[in-house]
Amino acid sequence: MQKILVRAPPELAHKLEETLRHRYDVRTEIHEDDSKVICEIEARITRNWITICRFAPDENLKDILTMFKVNLEIKSRR
Repeated sequence: MQKILVRAPPELAHKLEETLRHRYDVRTEIHEDDSKVICEIEARITRNWITICRFAPDENLKDILTMFKVNLEIKSRR
């Protein structure tokens, strides 16, 4: 299972973890509830942690997941 690290506010991190945990080994880092924080998802690819996507905490969950899947596919091919 591929390792994924989610950095986001508590509510969003929980939603992402629940959605992604069926296909990935998900870890979370909780950020304080601050609207200025930039959230990100990183994946472990070839022994390195690579940032897959960055997003705002108020972004739509469906858009985040689409961006994650597309970027992971692109960055995994390298």
